[in-house]
Amino acid sequence: MSKLNRFQKIILGVIAFFVMIGILLRSMSGSVTSNIGYDVVTMLKYALIDYPTETVKNLFSDFANLWSVNEENDRLRYELSKNPSYKAKYVNEKQKNAELEEALGIKTSDATYKRTWAKVILRDQATWNNEITIDKGSKEGIKAGMAVESTNGMVGKIKSVSAHTSVVKLLTSEDKLNSASIKILLDEKKSSLGVLQSYDVKRGCYIVLLFDDSSEIKKGMQVVTSGKGGGYPSGLLIGTVDSVQALSNQTGQTIYVRPIDDFQTFSIVSVIVEKGDE
Repeated sequence: MSKLNRFQKIILGVIAFFVMIGILLRSMSGSVTSNIGYDVVTMLKYALIDYPTETVKNLFSDFANLWSVNEENDRLRYELSKNPSYKAKYVNEKQKNAELEEALGIKTSDATYKRTWAKVILRDQATWNNEITIDKGSKEGIKAGMAVESTNGMVGKIKSVSAHTSVVKLLTSEDKLNSASIKILLDEKKSSLGVLQSYDVKRGCYIVLLFDDSSEIKKGMQVVTSGKGGGYPSGLLIGTVDSVQALSNQTGQTIYVRPIDDFQTFSIVSVIVEKGDE
């Protein structure tokens, strides 16, 4: 018998391999073969379907959480941005309370007058230094010409009146006709009479004409109403002397008076009402 060549040996080896595989598979139980097939299918399903699906689901969940966190951050930023507003409102209300407390402690020294307290309800930017509107009118006994005070001192006079509101002409108005009779307190017993003529916007002072040029006027002296102008009592504080200027061609002195109030912040005023007018 001739010897097998190399090709024939390979063929016989392959046949022997498949025969052995067949015998091995036949010898194995059906359940084991089924389990092996099931495991392979399960792995393929997880790799091709379950894992990608779970990954995408997790991505959407993470995105939703990120969006929620971003919304919360936006809300917190908004709340923080409102903090100065809350603080401003708190300070504003605190100032109003302080102004009310101060107002409640003020009494009119002249027994023939009383105070009627009012709120500033309108102050137009175009006439900021000229006029304000208050929430008291003729029904509350208010009349034109009555003096109006803040908690610090006199700020103006009633210009016009309706049933429940009044317009106040401020002393800082540039109206030359908005005059007031005043006196400068020289000491505890003496005073010098004059007229508040107008308001100098550049200096931020009232211009007062003093009739007597012999009186020695000093900076810091108090200026009050004289009570001789009618409609309001004497002694309402207007301001303090800032500087003095002698008149060259006529008798008297020009006095620059610094207002007692800055006219920017008051929201509560009182009208000095004569008791017979109630």
